Amino acid sequence: MEQWNSVFQKRAAELKGDKWTLEMDDSIEPNQTQQGWNQYIRNSYAQFHCSLCRRSWPSKQVQVLFHFTLDSPSRHGTVKVRRFRQKCRTCAEAKMEQPSFTVENIDVMVEKLMEKIRVRCYGEEPKESNRNLVFNDKVDGPHESQHCEACQKGFCSQNPA
Repeated sequence: MEQWNSVFQKRAAELKGDKWTLEMDDSIEPNQTQQGWNQYIRNSYAQFHCSLCRRSWPSKQVQVLFHFTLDSPSRHGTVKVRRFRQKCRTCAEAKMEQPSFTVENIDVMVEKLMEKIRVRCYGEEPKESNRNLVFNDKVDGPHESQHCEACQKGFCSQNPA
């Protein structure tokens, strides 16, 4: 959370003097925004670690959901983030684990989020960034839908519902 906040606050400082806050919220759902809120969905690379057997695995199919709004009168914006989880394929009693992102990939996601905020909250023209996510691991095998929280919700880019 600290890495996310640090990257976010650095980038949010450029947003017309408004104060923006970032909060992790596992209750937000895709395509179910509150009135006045916007949505941005990003696929990313991340690492997972099983809390039972300590196994770790990389994934190129980690869904990250952002809901955001700006209250113009108070000049305060809020971003809610949900990082979809995965579970270990080797543990019978595996629980869904949170993804671990590199700071560089968090920065790329937040940069793209800021582009969406500028367009939707400030009416600015979109500026497309050419920065790509970084992935240095080797992924063995196909995406395993039965271990992916986003797939279970019919939301994963690898499992169109």
